[in-house]
Amino acid sequence: MRKLSILFVITVILLLTAAPAAASSPPLDVEFVAPTILPEYDPPYGTFTATGPAVDAGIVCPTGTTLDIFDKAAGYQSQTGINFQSVKIFTCDDGSGTFFVKLQVRVDEKGDNFNWNIIDGTGAYERLHGTGSGCGEYTDYGVLDLYDGKLHID
Repeated sequence: MRKLSILFVITVILLLTAAPAAASSPPLDVEFVAPTILPEYDPPYGTFTATGPAVDAGIVCPTGTTLDIFDKAAGYQSQTGINFQSVKIFTCDDGSGTFFVKLQVRVDEKGDNFNWNIIDGTGAYERLHGTGSGCGEYTDYGVLDLYDGKLHID
């Protein structure tokens, strides 16, 4: 009876430790190019193109649209730069779902640099996780954001 109990405990431990690893995908590289239009009175919006191993593996769609759903600026009173917090919704063209990206942006004499992470998703992206960094280049229409990072499915 004691051998059966020990075997049961070992089996449960193995199942609990092996299941999460089996359900997760390894983090894969991704690059997003997201031209964003900055209208005077409406929320910023645009498109995105994703490339890299995460796209090749089907972890994320290759194209879609973006829309800022939250923007907050701070630090401008110091006249040394501005800090932005932003949340963008990325909607895939193929109908597979959406994912929400939080950006922490710093604009100063060094340029427009940011860190990003996935905070939520719908459809195929309910369990999407990812993080990275990026930079923005100002253009005639707004800003061209370049994201670099890693994505995985939990």
